[in-house]
Amino acid sequence: MIAIDDLPASEVNAPVYRVILSRFPQVHLFERVSSPEDWEILYAVESLTNPRLRDEVGDIRLVPLEDRVYGEGASWVMAAFTHPPVDGRGGRFNRDFGVYYCAADEAVAIAESSHHRARFLRESRIDKTTQELRVLRAQLGPVTLHDVRHLVGNAIYHPDDYGEAQQLGESLRQTNSFGVHYRSVRAKGDCYGVMRARALSDAIHWRYLRYHYDQGTIVKVESLDGSGRR
Repeated sequence: MIAIDDLPASEVNAPVYRVILSRFPQVHLFERVSSPEDWEILYAVESLTNPRLRDEVGDIRLVPLEDRVYGEGASWVMAAFTHPPVDGRGGRFNRDFGVYYCAADEAVAIAESSHHRARFLRESRIDKTTQELRVLRAQLGPVTLHDVRHLVGNAIYHPDDYGEAQQLGESLRQTNSFGVHYRSVRAKGDCYGVMRARALSDAIHWRYLRYHYDQGTIVKVESLDGSGRR
């Protein structure tokens, strides 16, 4: 068991990248409020006429009042916390609560998402398809995270079994940690598992990608903005 008190701190204040399916629309409700009081009123009013609101916005009760963010780009951030995993597997550091997974480098974020998309499609018994994804860019910090980069080789870095890492994540969550700074398992570079929404700001749509999947693997990542960036 990893002792949380023994983990070094990582001071982060940098842009980060996250890749999500493009079919997830921006809800805009969080952009239209500027305070917790406004949110509670707007949510109550709109839910009377929009029965799908909870499905779109997620469960706001999962985010403590002091951690909720509002304004420009807030929906991109809040979605990660109001829609916890539903597949039973969870993420590396979470099973039944939301985490905003992102990377310091866009290429690392793409490598991470490519792995998870390919696994999902394999398990869905799909042989060949394409999927469009959206890259988000946000500002992380200034914030202090728990740093586990020195623990490469520990069970928390197992490529497929997240059991040990999820135990650590739950312990960090119980102590109100802002999250964890760790090494990517899919590419050379750093990732972040952000556990509190207010550590993030200025989230924007960065660009669209198309993933080409064939027989168990993402064989090509195509940029849809004409920039040729990879």
